[in-house]
Amino acid sequence: MIRIRSLTAAVAGLLLTAAVPLLGTAQPAVASDNGQSVRPAMGWSSWSYVRRTPTEAKIKAQADALVASGLKDHGFVYVNLDDFWQKCDSNGFVVDGYGRWTADTAKFPGGIKAVADYVHSKGLKFGFYVTPGIAKNAVTKNTPIEGTSYHAKDIADTSKSEKNYNCKNIYYIDYSKPGAQEFVDSWARQFASWGVDYLKIDGVGSQDIPDVQAWDKALRATGRPINFALSNNLPIADATTWRKLANSWRTQGDVECYCGPGSNGSGYPLTDWSHVSKRFDSAASWQPYAGPGGWNDLDSLEIGNGDQVGLTADQRRSHFTLWAMAASPLLLGTDLTHLDSVDKAMLTNDRLIGVNQDGVAAKRIVNSGAKQVWSKRESDGQYVVALFNTGTSGNATVSVNWSQVGFSGSGDVTDLWSGSHKGVIADSYSATLRPGETRLIRVKPVNSLKSAAASPGMAVAPYEYLGWGNPQNPTSVMSATGVKWFTLAFILSDGGCNPKWDGSRPLTGGTDQSRIDAIRSAGGDVMVSVGGWSGNKLGEKCSSASALAGAYQKVINAYQLKALDIDIENTEWSNATVRQRVVDALKTVKANNPGLKTVITFGTTTSGPDSTGVDMIKRAANSGLANDVWCIMPFDFGGGTTNMGTLTTQAMEGLKARVKSAYGYSDATAYAHIGLSSMNGRTDDSGERVRVADFKTMLAYAQQHHIGRLTYWSVNRDRACGSGTDGDACSGVTQQPYDYLKVFTQYTG
Repeated sequence: MIRIRSLTAAVAGLLLTAAVPLLGTAQPAVASDNGQSVRPAMGWSSWSYVRRTPTEAKIKAQADALVASGLKDHGFVYVNLDDFWQKCDSNGFVVDGYGRWTADTAKFPGGIKAVADYVHSKGLKFGFYVTPGIAKNAVTKNTPIEGTSYHAKDIADTSKSEKNYNCKNIYYIDYSKPGAQEFVDSWARQFASWGVDYLKIDGVGSQDIPDVQAWDKALRATGRPINFALSNNLPIADATTWRKLANSWRTQGDVECYCGPGSNGSGYPLTDWSHVSKRFDSAASWQPYAGPGGWNDLDSLEIGNGDQVGLTADQRRSHFTLWAMAASPLLLGTDLTHLDSVDKAMLTNDRLIGVNQDGVAAKRIVNSGAKQVWSKRESDGQYVVALFNTGTSGNATVSVNWSQVGFSGSGDVTDLWSGSHKGVIADSYSATLRPGETRLIRVKPVNSLKSAAASPGMAVAPYEYLGWGNPQNPTSVMSATGVKWFTLAFILSDGGCNPKWDGSRPLTGGTDQSRIDAIRSAGGDVMVSVGGWSGNKLGEKCSSASALAGAYQKVINAYQLKALDIDIENTEWSNATVRQRVVDALKTVKANNPGLKTVITFGTTTSGPDSTGVDMIKRAANSGLANDVWCIMPFDFGGGTTNMGTLTTQAMEGLKARVKSAYGYSDATAYAHIGLSSMNGRTDDSGERVRVADFKTMLAYAQQHHIGRLTYWSVNRDRACGSGTDGDACSGVTQQPYDYLKVFTQYTG
C-alpha cells in the first residue's frame, strides 16, 4: 500500500519454493487461459479411502483434519468430493426439474452447498465430480433445459451410452443440437452457486472432446474461478487438446489396487508398488505437455496412513518424489483423521513441496531397468535431480554424470529429503539405494551459478508484513504460489540514526532474524525495505549521508543482503535535502558492497513520476548513483478509476522516458532499470480497484519489456475479506487466496 502502510505491522519472512521455472527447455503446448492452476493443485480427494460411501460428516471430518494437521498451512487446500454423492434409482440418476443429477440426501442431508460452505469456512477450497452426458431419467421425463425452450430429448443421442461408474444409464449429448451447450451451462451455473472451486469430469476419452469443450466454455461463463480436471487414462494422442481446455488430465488409470478386504476392493491396502511404479513411464511420455495452467495428473498421493496403504516407507518417499518431479497435482487419498507421524513428516517437507510447485515437469535422463534418474533445471542455474531404484528386491547403485544433468565440472549438493548439505562433488553423483528407495538432491554447478540477486525471483519479491490480521503461514504462501523471494518491510529509525524493525525491534536475535534464517534454509532469500509511509525515517533522523550509509550498512550486515529497497515516501520524499542524502548514502553502500542491488520505490502519477520523482531521478544520475531499479507505486490515482492495468503501463512508459533521459540509456536498458509495485484489490482511494485482470496486463507489459521489478503490496492482502475489513489484511474484492501473486510469479525476467 503506499501512503498508508501500517506502522503497527511487523516484518515478515516467508519460506520460499526451492525451485523456479526452467530455462532452455521446450515450451509445452498452449495451456488453458482460464487463469487456474498456475501451480499443480494440492489437497485431498475422497475416492481412495472414502470410496463409495461419502457423507457430509466424512467430508467435514477430512476438512477438519486438513486444517488441524497443519497440511493446509503447507498448501494442501482442496477438499474434493468424488463419485457416489448422487441419488440413483433403477433407471439411473435421479434428476432435478432441469435434468441434472441430485444429491443423495441420506448422505448429504444439508445438500452439496452446505458441505462447500463448511469447507470454505475452514479456509479451504471445495472440489466436485461429474461425468459427460445426460441422464436417462432426464430423457425419459423430457425435462426442460433451464432458461430455454428446449428439452432433454432435443439434445440426447440415445443410440450411444456414455461411460459412468455409478448409476450408469447416461446418454451422449449431441452438441450440434440447440440446447446442448445451454444444458451444460445450467449445470455449471448450479455448481458455481454451490461454491465449487474444482471440477473433475470423469470417464473422458477422445470421443468426449465436445463435452470437454462444452464444460470449459460453461465453467468460464459462470464467472467463478474453477479448476477444471479431466479423468482418467486420457489418450496422449490428444494431449494438446487436453492442455488447451483443462487444468489437469489423468495420464493413466487408477492408482488404487482395489485389493482391500471390503466391497469392490475397498479398505487397506489402498494401492501397491506396481500401481505406483507404472507411472514412471507415463510421466516420461507426458512430460512435454506439463506447465503452468495444465498438469499431468498421476492420480492420488497415497501417503498419510503408514505401511497399511500398501507401500513401504521407502516406496512412499519414491511415490512423493516422482509426483513432485513430474509436477503432478498432489491430491491425498488417505484418511487424514489418522495421520501416521512418519507420513506427516513426509507431507510437510517443504523442500519436496517446493519441487512440485516450481511449475516444471522433470525429464527422465537415465532409464536402465530399475535404475532411473530424473532432472530439471532451475532458472538460477541450479538443478533438481532424483535417483530411483524402482525394483522390489536387491540394492542398486544409481549413478548420473553431471554432463547428463546439463553441466560439467563440480556441483554443490544438498539432499532435499533430509535437508543435509553434502558438499561439492566432482563430475558425477551416485547413491546405493534399497528396493523402492529414492535420493532427491539439489545441485549448484560450482562454476556456472548466476548471482541470486539477478534472478527473476528477486524481480517479483512481493511485500510481506506479519503484524496484523491473521497473516498467512509462510509455508502456505510458498506452497500455494511458487514464489521465491520476498520483500520484508519496514526498517525505520528508533528515534535516532539507528535501524530497527518498525523502529522498535532489534535487527538480530529476534523473530525477524529467525524468519529470514528459515527462508534461507529453504533455499530462498529476501530483500529488506527501508522506509514506508509511517514512522520515523532514517533519511531524516540521520544527519549526514555518511551516517545514513552507516545505518543502511547495519541492515546489510545483519542479513548479508544481496538487495535493498528504499521505499521513500511522505516527509522523507518531500524534502530535497533528504532525497540527496539518500542518493549519496546509496552511492556509498554500493561502493562498499559490490553486487548489492538497490531499488528506490516511490509514488507516481498516471503519466509517470511527478516533479519530485523527476528531481529524484535526475539527482541520482547527476550524482553518479547506478541505481538498479526505479520502482513506482501506480495506484491512489483518484477515486473511481477502474482501468488500473492500462494506467499502470502508461505510468511505466513515463518512468521509462525519465530514466532513459536522465541516464542516457537505450530503451532496452531503461526498461531493465524500471519496475512497479502495484496494490491488489481496493486501494486507499474510494472506488479505485486493482483487479486480477489488471495484474495480467502488468505481467504482459513486464514480459514484453523485461522490466527490472514486478511486485505488489501485499501478500497479506492477497485474499478475500472475512468478517473484518482491515485494508491491510485483505483485498476488499472477490478472489481466491493468492490470485494476484499467482499472476506475478509467472514472470521470469
